Amino acid sequence: MSDQLARARAQGAVFSILRRVEPWGVRFAGRRPLTAHLLLEGEGWLEREGQPPVHLAARDVALVTAGRSYVVGSAPGTAAIPIDEARRQGSDRGPGAASVLLCGAYVLDGSVAASLLNGLPDLVLVRATDQDPSHAAAIDLLAAEVQRDAPGHQALLDRLLDLNLIYTLSAWWEQSSAQAPGWFRALSHPEVRQVLESLHANPATDWTLETMAQLAGRSRASFAATFRELVGVSPGRYLTELRMSRAEDALARTGAPLATIARNVGYSNEFAFATAFRRHSGSSPGQWRRRFESPQADSS
Repeated sequence: MSDQLARARAQGAVFSILRRVEPWGVRFAGRRPLTAHLLLEGEGWLEREGQPPVHLAARDVALVTAGRSYVVGSAPGTAAIPIDEARRQGSDRGPGAASVLLCGAYVLDGSVAASLLNGLPDLVLVRATDQDPSHAAAIDLLAAEVQRDAPGHQALLDRLLDLNLIYTLSAWWEQSSAQAPGWFRALSHPEVRQVLESLHANPATDWTLETMAQLAGRSRASFAATFRELVGVSPGRYLTELRMSRAEDALARTGAPLATIARNVGYSNEFAFATAFRRHSGSSPGQWRRRFESPQADSS
C-alpha cells in the first residue's frame, strides 16, 4: 500500500491556506483529479450540485475527485467566490467567527490514477472522530507547520499532505471495503500479500506464475484463482501494470535513459519495453515523458 500511495504526490501541494470570516464561500471548478480539503479551525459546509450539503467540522478530511464544481463555505447557500480570487485576496484577518481552510491537490497520472481513483466516490469524508491517533497527530503537525515560515517549509507541507492522503484513503477503504482496490483487499490474505509485497519490492525480477505460486506455497492453478478472486486481475496482468506504473513514474519524474528504466522494470531491452509501454498506455515512452516536460497550468 505504501508503494502505491507514495506515487500520488502533492503538487506544490498546498494551493491555499485561507482564513475566512463568516459569511464566506469558496468555489472550486472540480478539474483536479483529487483534492483534499481540511478545516484546521472552525467549521463549514461542502455543497455539490444535486447532493445534500455536507457539514465539515474542524479536522475532518474531505477528498473530492474531479467532476462538477463545488463550494466550501460557512453555511449552505452562502455566496461564493472562485478559489483563484480567494487566493488573490488572501486571508481575512478581521474580527468575527472564522475558519481556516487548507486545500491541497495531488498529482495522479496513468496507472497511479487508475489504481487510486477507480471505485472512489466523488466525495470521501473521514471525520475527525473516526481518525486513528496517528492520523490525528499528523493533522496536528500539519496545522502547526502552517503557522511557520522556515527553510523547506513548502516541501514539508507537501509531504504532510502526502501522509494525510495515505491515512485518509486507508481509513476510507477499511470502512468501505467493497469500494477498495483489489490490491488493498488482498492485503488481508497472508499468502497473496507476501507475493504482492515481493512484486512491489522487486518488479524487475523474472517473475513467472510458477515462482509466484511457490512463494505463496500454492499450486499454480490454486494461486492464480485466489489471486484473481482477491485482486480482480491475473497475476501476470498485475505484474505488467505494476511495471508500467513504475515506468510512467520514472519517465515523468526523472531523466533516466530508457535503457535504465527498461532494466529497472524487468525488460531486457528498450525495444521490448517500448512495445509493452505503448500497448499499455497508448503512447511511446518518449511521448509520455514529453507530457511532463513543461509545467502544466494551475487549475482548481
